[in-house]
Amino acid sequence: MYELIRKTLIIVLCLMLSKMLHLTVSVYIVLFSIVIATSCYSRHIWDIIKVILPSLLAALAAVVVNQVFASHPFIIWTCSILYFDHVRRKADNNLKARMVTLPLFIIIFINTYANSTTYNLSIPDIVRDLVLSTLISALVASFINHTMPIKQKMPMPQIIAMPVKGVDRLKMLLLVGMGLAFIMINEVTSAVFCLVPLITSAMQPTHDLMKTHSRNKMLSQIGGCCLAVIISLVFSGTEINLFTYLFISTVLVFTILWWCNHPDKEEGLIHSDALMGFLIPYQLYIGQYGNNFGLNSIILRAFELLVVLLIIYTIAYWLERLTINNDKQNNHSLRH
Repeated sequence: MYELIRKTLIIVLCLMLSKMLHLTVSVYIVLFSIVIATSCYSRHIWDIIKVILPSLLAALAAVVVNQVFASHPFIIWTCSILYFDHVRRKADNNLKARMVTLPLFIIIFINTYANSTTYNLSIPDIVRDLVLSTLISALVASFINHTMPIKQKMPMPQIIAMPVKGVDRLKMLLLVGMGLAFIMINEVTSAVFCLVPLITSAMQPTHDLMKTHSRNKMLSQIGGCCLAVIISLVFSGTEINLFTYLFISTVLVFTILWWCNHPDKEEGLIHSDALMGFLIPYQLYIGQYGNNFGLNSIILRAFELLVVLLIIYTIAYWLERLTINNDKQNNHSLRH
């Protein structure tokens, strides 16, 4: 219970600050607060910032590349693909694969917005907000961890080896590379967050795990959007009242964190992912819209996620079938 309250306070305080500060991309405070609350237990600000630092450096590097090659989107895409391949080659265990997801997503986010005719002038504001989000979430987490120090030693996460083969790198390049090319060419900025499941699916070591991962993402991400729709109707425009927003946010975050402690490990992972799956549309479309319900944006996000996850599941299904058929043919030829 103590640990649940500590995590809830970090996330909810960042939620409130992101709503009150009216940043251009205030959702990053929420993203960073979730990462810090669930993975960093230090009281020192620099230790907390180091958790987010790779994402911040990736954003700054992406901005530099986009400014240098502003007239050549293909070069920007090629540089991104080369970096994705490098990262995939290095991510040879589950912890590394989890750590690279946010930096890769932020690179995709910067690339998409920098090459959009609508949002390209907002890049300086986005970078400013990323820096502020890092500092604010680190300060909030440091304050809470000083106020509520960790009383028990946190268990070390289990490291699972994930050997990287050439086909794994190719899968990463095809899935994420084609997804990035599609949203850069068509300027589908609303679908940027849909590339996160592409990144995490491409990191799965087997096709069966890819299928399972996409199924779980449907439950957590689309379920999070459905919950956001329900909460938007519950608010009925009253989210402009800070006390109402604080109370409902606290109850929701605490409840989802409580569910994350499910005895079934897979169920717990789904609930953990649902925390982010709910809070992103909650902050983007409810916390920012004043007395607008934001239902259209939430439903569009759910539809885009559904399309992407169905594509991932279909690709994984056919890749698994092809692998099984090839194994059968090889076994048959060996017998004869």
